[in-house]
Amino acid sequence: MKSTNDAISERNWANSGYLIHKNLFVIGLAWFLLFTAFQSMANLQSSLNSDAGIGTLSLSTIYITLVISCFFWPPIMINYFGIKNTIITSQFAYLVFIAANTYPKWYTLIPSAILLGIFAGPLWTAKCTYLTEIAGFYANISGESNEAVVNRFFGIFFSMFQMSQIVGNLISSTILKPEVSQSMEKLRSRDSCGFNDCPTDQLGNQEDQIIKAQLSTVYTLCLVYILLGFLSIILIRIALNEYKSNKMLSDSKKDVDNFSLFISTVKQLKNKNQILILPLTLWLGFSLAFIGADYTKSFVACSKGVDYVGYAMIFFGLLNVIGSYLFGLLVKYVGRIPCFLTAAILNYFLIFVMMSWQLNRTENDYVFYLIPALWGLADSAWQTQVNSIYGVLFKSNQEAAFSNFRLWESVGFAVSYAYSNYLCMFSLPTSTFGDLVAATNGTQY
Repeated sequence: MKSTNDAISERNWANSGYLIHKNLFVIGLAWFLLFTAFQSMANLQSSLNSDAGIGTLSLSTIYITLVISCFFWPPIMINYFGIKNTIITSQFAYLVFIAANTYPKWYTLIPSAILLGIFAGPLWTAKCTYLTEIAGFYANISGESNEAVVNRFFGIFFSMFQMSQIVGNLISSTILKPEVSQSMEKLRSRDSCGFNDCPTDQLGNQEDQIIKAQLSTVYTLCLVYILLGFLSIILIRIALNEYKSNKMLSDSKKDVDNFSLFISTVKQLKNKNQILILPLTLWLGFSLAFIGADYTKSFVACSKGVDYVGYAMIFFGLLNVIGSYLFGLLVKYVGRIPCFLTAAILNYFLIFVMMSWQLNRTENDYVFYLIPALWGLADSAWQTQVNSIYGVLFKSNQEAAFSNFRLWESVGFAVSYAYSNYLCMFSLPTSTFGDLVAATNGTQY
């Protein structure tokens, strides 16, 4: 059952703005530490563990497992163990996956990916429920609308969370070094990189397209990331306050029907608002999987080397941090629709840029970093606003709603990672594409 050793009553929460903001900072910092390790390791999977596509296969496995577990597991785990213990237990699963990267074989990465997928749903559901609850407490204190406070709290959280992209990728790029014995001229040929990258054309020679890192540096990288994960667990254990409300206390006295909790997650799909928001939720998974796996492998690692993946994703994280804070504030004045339109326009523009980009004819390396930077800005709008919509629209059924959020976002991740090793970056005939671009900018191919 739920642990209440360090739980604080709803009345005490309602009288302490300091307590609320302290716990907001603690949970943001804990996510920063844990995902400094995990996200940057995930960004490297398509490049670092590209043998037979084992890296992206492990990521796909994570999200397929997460999809299945989200149907029933997060509400059960949160109800029995409480939010704080759910977070701590789930964090350990991330450390197991990171440790498995020291010996990346299918029998180490895939089981650890399954374990992580089982506990990722409860981790994120607990976080979203926690933030929404303490935002409600603060709204009662400040007199602000609940929606405004939820938006701001999610904006602050994602600003701290996305800092992990900057620090984690800086760590990976600093530690990882290419093997000097390899033929750099051969490996950095850009003719088959970018939108020309096609796994089916490489016939097992995909490794020749990627500048690999030394094994000893991979061990060092994993050790650093494991230590960061342990710091995250310690922080949650000693600094995060569990909350208890009258509803929670009454629930703890009842026998829990696990099947009814599963049904509540499924029944959430009957909600019209839930159905309408599913395309945006799916897009979050597709978008992040593309920039973290396809872009880093086909554009950055293929033409620059795996050690440049981190540098490129630093810019993704930097603009994501700035955007998370800005969009969390701007929505109060301009509304959500302009934020969504801005994100969509940015994504469409960047897709066209990548389709038009001839890597073998460019000397402007800044484009490698500009694309993930602007993609990160767009993602900050999607993330802050979609998360806050869930917190506002489904306040009376948060656990089931956020379970659905993680479920459908994970579907996007799983599908995108699954086809990454089989689909070309661009599938139209080259002549057709050349005519399309030539008609647009007058360039002949």
